[in-house]
Amino acid sequence: MDREKIDAITGLRGLAALLVVYGHALDWFALPWKNHLFGEIGVAIFFSLSGFLMAYLYLGKRFSAINVADYAFSRFSRIAPAYLVILLVSYVIYVNLDPNFVYGISGKNILRHVFFSGNVSVFWSITPEVEFYFLFLLAWAAGSRFLGRSDVAGLLFLALASLILLSYRDIFPGTFVGSKLHYFLFGMIAGVMRSHVDSRDQNRKWFALLHAVSVAALVSIAAGWTVLPFAGNQEFYNSILTAVFSAFLVFGLSFPSAVGNVFFANRAMVLCGEWSFSIYLLHMPIIYLLRKIHSEPFPTFILLPVAVLVLLFSWLNYRLVEKPGARLIKSAGSLFKRKFLTAFPLAAGSRSMPLGGDTR
Repeated sequence: MDREKIDAITGLRGLAALLVVYGHALDWFALPWKNHLFGEIGVAIFFSLSGFLMAYLYLGKRFSAINVADYAFSRFSRIAPAYLVILLVSYVIYVNLDPNFVYGISGKNILRHVFFSGNVSVFWSITPEVEFYFLFLLAWAAGSRFLGRSDVAGLLFLALASLILLSYRDIFPGTFVGSKLHYFLFGMIAGVMRSHVDSRDQNRKWFALLHAVSVAALVSIAAGWTVLPFAGNQEFYNSILTAVFSAFLVFGLSFPSAVGNVFFANRAMVLCGEWSFSIYLLHMPIIYLLRKIHSEPFPTFILLPVAVLVLLFSWLNYRLVEKPGARLIKSAGSLFKRKFLTAFPLAAGSRSMPLGGDTR
């Protein structure tokens, strides 16, 4: 079942990327708001968005070879082009030009990063993201068996395994999906709930109020008026409360309202959302290179031209690397399905399962 494209969700992804940029700029600029959890809030939103979108887009489809291939090529085309190009460029710079480069990719760790399991700088968050993509296949298979055969065994097993992982989330390394599983799980729950609701039947005034409160909460946290009860990022990421808040934010903004459209579905924020992965990967090298030129902390007003520079390079990377790379990978996926999967009758079972109301 096809799902509607939700511009406010794309805009929220853009906001998450900008929060990460601001969080990393705190040590390099004389900025007014010193909440050092900006980056963590942005990453938490990214994780919750992944859980939400995977559930919203795929749990209504039959778990078949063709649908799984669509999913795999779609996920790979989303992250691989920009990630691998920036990874290889970083390797060349670090090994041959600048041993102090912010992305310390060398012969000792490049294979880990090529296989999406590295932990250098911002690359660390890609690892649990990709691990979740594999884990989601189990949830999708179990959900499909339940919808098709009323078989609850798979869901019960996954629920038990999730409880065990959640119980030990504070001792897992940060790059392991188990340490961030609560963000993905609550995001998935929000995605399943959203699949059952037709946005056309909802009162937009209530969602306008909810979106206004959400914006106010984000501004209050950013300004330091609402002090988060976390001593550091480890406590932040371990908190169930932050996972619930992130999922609730994503769920609420998946419904249209005048306030949501103004703050999140406007053209500028949607573009930032489309470029968000490039923004996430490129902002640190750009800030690093500027610091090489000017070693003292930058004044606050310099942040705006730096942000414009980050957006410019992110747009170029999106147009020249992300989009062409995604088209190439998706073309390879279409060829793979046409040449191999369609030769097996069982692989063609791509009929969608009725998960909820039509949301278009």
